[in-house]
Amino acid sequence: MSTWVGALLETQGRSDFWDLARKQGVEPLATDVPAWVLIDFALRGGPEAAVQIAQALSGALSASGLAFAAQTNADVYELHAFERGVRARRLVYSRDEGGWLHVEGAVQPWERAFFFDEASTSPDSDTWPDMLLDEISAEDVTRFEAARRAGDPSAVLDLLHPSSTWPLWRLCEALGVAPDAPRGRWRKPSLWARLRGR
Repeated sequence: MSTWVGALLETQGRSDFWDLARKQGVEPLATDVPAWVLIDFALRGGPEAAVQIAQALSGALSASGLAFAAQTNADVYELHAFERGVRARRLVYSRDEGGWLHVEGAVQPWERAFFFDEASTSPDSDTWPDMLLDEISAEDVTRFEAARRAGDPSAVLDLLHPSSTWPLWRLCEALGVAPDAPRGRWRKPSLWARLRGR
C-alpha cells in the first residue's frame, strides 16, 4: 500500500525552467533540465498543488503537464493532463465508488503506457496484465486486445482497474523519467513561511 502524488512536466529544455518552478514553490533537487521532469509532492496539500502547478507550468512553458495522485490501499487515482495550461484530460478512479468516476477530454498519447502493460501482453509472456480484471470473457479479451493495439482505453475502461503504482512507473519510464528519482519537490509552506511571504 502506498500513496504517491506527483507531476510530470515537459520542460522544452528551457534554461529558466527551475526559476519558473521555484516561483510555484518547487524546490529543485537537480540543476539539469531534461525533456521531462518529475516533481514529488508532499501528501498534505499535495494533490491540489500538483494540479495547480502542472497547469501553471504547462501554461508558462507552452508545453504538456500531468498531475497525478494515487492511493493504493483504497485504489483511488486521479490524473489531470494539461496542454499549454488548458486541461486536456481528467481521469478519476475510485474502487469503492464504482470505478471510473470522471473520464473527461480526449485520449492522450501517454495513456498507452499507463493503461497497457506491454511486457505482460507480449506474445511470449504468461503474466496477466496488471490493470485487467482477472475473470473476463473471451469477448472482453478481444476488446482489450483491440484497445491495447490502438493505445486507446476508452472502450475497455469497464475492464481496467488500477491497484498499484506500477501504471505510474510505466508512464514515467515511457517519458524517459526515472520514477524513483524526482528532480523537484514541493511541500506545503508552513504558516510562518506564508506570513513572511506577505
